[in-house]
Amino acid sequence: MQKEKIIYSACCRLFPTDSSQCQVGTPDNIIKIILIGLIISIFPVKAEKPGYGYLLHQDSTCDVWWAEGAYKIMKEDPVPEKKSQAVGILAARNEYEPFQVVLHPNTRLEQVRISMVSLINDHGDILDQENIIIRQVEYVNVTKPTDSYGKTGWWPDPLPLYNEPFTAYPGQNYPFWITVKVPGNTKPGIYRGIITLTSSYWKSQIPVQLEVWSFALPDKVSIRSAFGVRTGAIQQYHNLESDKELEQVTDKYYKSLKEHRLCPTSPFELYPIGIKTTGIDWEGGVFDKDTVFAGNQSYKLTDDSFTETTQGKCRRMIRVDQSMDYKLTWFVKTEEQRQRYSVLVKGYNAEKEYLPFENRMEVFRGREKWRADTLSLGKLRPEVKYITVHFFPVFRDLTGSSTGIAWFDNVSVFSLSENINLLPGGDFEVDIENISIKADFTKFDQTAGRYLDDFGFNSYNLRLEGMPSGNYYSQRLGMFEGFIQGSPEYEVLMKRYLSQVQDHLEKNGWLGKEYIYWFDEPNRKDYPFVREGMGILNRSAPKITRFITEHQPGPDIMDVSEISCTIWHRMDPDMVSELVKEGREFWSYLCCWPKSPWISEFIDHDAVNLRMWLWMSYKYQLKGILIWSTTYWNSDAASPKSYLQNPWEDPMSYVRGYGWLYGKQTIWGNGDGRFFYPPNRNPNDHSGKYLDGPIPSLRLEILREGIEDYEYLILLEKAIEKAGRKQKDLVVQARKLLQFPGEMFTDGKTYNKDPQYLLLYRKEIAGLLNEFYKE
Repeated sequence: MQKEKIIYSACCRLFPTDSSQCQVGTPDNIIKIILIGLIISIFPVKAEKPGYGYLLHQDSTCDVWWAEGAYKIMKEDPVPEKKSQAVGILAARNEYEPFQVVLHPNTRLEQVRISMVSLINDHGDILDQENIIIRQVEYVNVTKPTDSYGKTGWWPDPLPLYNEPFTAYPGQNYPFWITVKVPGNTKPGIYRGIITLTSSYWKSQIPVQLEVWSFALPDKVSIRSAFGVRTGAIQQYHNLESDKELEQVTDKYYKSLKEHRLCPTSPFELYPIGIKTTGIDWEGGVFDKDTVFAGNQSYKLTDDSFTETTQGKCRRMIRVDQSMDYKLTWFVKTEEQRQRYSVLVKGYNAEKEYLPFENRMEVFRGREKWRADTLSLGKLRPEVKYITVHFFPVFRDLTGSSTGIAWFDNVSVFSLSENINLLPGGDFEVDIENISIKADFTKFDQTAGRYLDDFGFNSYNLRLEGMPSGNYYSQRLGMFEGFIQGSPEYEVLMKRYLSQVQDHLEKNGWLGKEYIYWFDEPNRKDYPFVREGMGILNRSAPKITRFITEHQPGPDIMDVSEISCTIWHRMDPDMVSELVKEGREFWSYLCCWPKSPWISEFIDHDAVNLRMWLWMSYKYQLKGILIWSTTYWNSDAASPKSYLQNPWEDPMSYVRGYGWLYGKQTIWGNGDGRFFYPPNRNPNDHSGKYLDGPIPSLRLEILREGIEDYEYLILLEKAIEKAGRKQKDLVVQARKLLQFPGEMFTDGKTYNKDPQYLLLYRKEIAGLLNEFYKE
């Protein structure tokens, strides 16, 4: 082994061969030991045993070898001794099949190029070149291991498309990740092609043989999924300016997830279901029956954010006449004595376009008891034809750092000459019977057909207005059109709204794909809050699917949702088995936990992990998988202000949120929450836009292999169900294969880490399916 030879050579040079002369405790030898430690630390250690792969070509200029798309090939992995005449891969119809071709130069190679021609069978049927994708395997430098199992060093993960020649240096591996997409209508049989590798003065041609099985993977993916895509990160890292640009680029991320047989968590984030409301004139605050100046309720504004400023505003524009003087009057009460609050009146022209320099705004001091205040507007300029009224419970500045609560009542706008109140709803008295709620599906429907029908996404998180929210750290009551969760008005209005959503989804054939994911990882203390929130959905739209993630699963909370998604290392297979019998659906998720020895998502852990996740999911009757984010490239809590972490240079994900100390750089794990790379390799350079789609990771490609393995298992199940009398022997073999041996895994942290084991087992299943589905 190359690495072992280097270390052994270093030991021989540093220490004499005569053991009698070797006194480890001497100062010189202590220094030598430190040097050897440094040499060893240069080379990251994998759990996979060396010696995998197949040698294709060897000469004094360059060695060429290949391996299945199931390995993380390290830069210093040894050239295999086992020889092969050609790359040999197996695939079903409608399957993606990857493999890796590796250059290991013995001298410097300039202008390295690679190409692959179409694959052809003996009957002249062609698998076109457009179905072949060639990517370069790039490496990220792990300087902080995820855990004691992970190691420092260069780890493979980004897979950019190969698009230009490069220079390769001696003594290290240069893998290409090549994927063949086998169309669903491909005829079974053997297809052959050639990969050509060249440099300025060297050339090698590598035969490729693909055997296409007689069965096909379904277009509709059997496993459900939720993979987060943070559109804010896309906007930042792609330097996007307009909503249209963000929509176009985000669509490319969704398309990549589709190609990897996955679903984005919230594909309608940019296309939400809107609400058209009449009968309520104010927005931004809460109608409060407990603190009142006059009548039945006041308007409460709460600003509890240190980065944004809360405002309450009248939805209606007030028509004004420039020949008249106006004043705005109101009554106010603040949480703190002499608390500063702000009042703003904006001006608009005849076309109702905002006039940015026609504001009237002042800061006032409130009291703990009600008091009257006035803002004089004076005469307005001739072009001002309309005004709007805005209240802020605190001092309004650019940072939004001020916090506080204020109540407003009896708000009026008067012309001094007529003394008539022009402001509607300023007394904040609302008749629930006069409120009309109409869900607006315009934006949603524009993309639902593309994502749910054309792309075939089988699951999506549906964001609903008015729902409560929270996690184990904090929680917030729901609020709908100014009415707080628990009030009779809230209950009535939510039912009017949610019933429309449910009916619309059902009418269009989209009901059942949705799930409502509004609370994350509750602790026991949160259970009453979670139950009440789930009850809102159950009472108002009982056909809509409720969803919850759990890091402390148990029967005390598992009954509140149709889908329970449990963190991997807390999932109880026996409990799941019992509840599945009752018709429940279970998923699992990976995040910054678990770490080794459990299956995990990390760059510096075993390649087989994400593939094995799907085999275990089948065994444990899990119907879905979740990863919280694929684009978590930066922690605003760990990075300096206005600085974006570069995922190409630093693979570590750092903690954010949950009240975390700004500037404290605590690790989550290498690659946690990031399965894509942005095309922008210098994210702090904002000089150019990047309208291309994402670069997938090696882990994402391996995960797709696991999803396709899952399809093999489902197909085998169905083959057993449909088998005829003549297929009895096949049924016996199939049932045996679906009872995975302990040699494969015994639980979520005890499993075979050698990819060859899974590959051979999968080949057995494929051979059996080939017999079942022969035409």
